[in-house]
Amino acid sequence: MAVNWPDPALNEINTREDLAKYLQGLAILLRDGKLELQNPSTSDFVDASARWTKSMDGFFKNVIGEPVPEVPDWALIAAIFRAAVVYE
Repeated sequence: MAVNWPDPALNEINTREDLAKYLQGLAILLRDGKLELQNPSTSDFVDASARWTKSMDGFFKNVIGEPVPEVPDWALIAAIFRAAVVYE
C-alpha cells in the first residue's frame, strides 16, 4: 500500500537512493536555518524518532486516514526522520 503523504516530497521517495537524497536535503534545510529543529541533540532527536514511531497510529488515523502500513517503505523511514525534527 502506498501512502499518500501530506508532504509531497515524501511521495517522491521510492528507493534507498531517494531516501538518501531526501535526508541530505533535510540536513541542508536544518543547517541553513530554513527548518527549525526542536531536538538539537542527537539523543533528543533519536528519542523523538522513537516516540513518534511508537505513536504514529494517531497520525495515520487522523492525517492519512489509513492504518500504519504493516511493512514500512523508504518513505515511511523518511517520515520518521522528518517528524523527529519537530516532535516534542
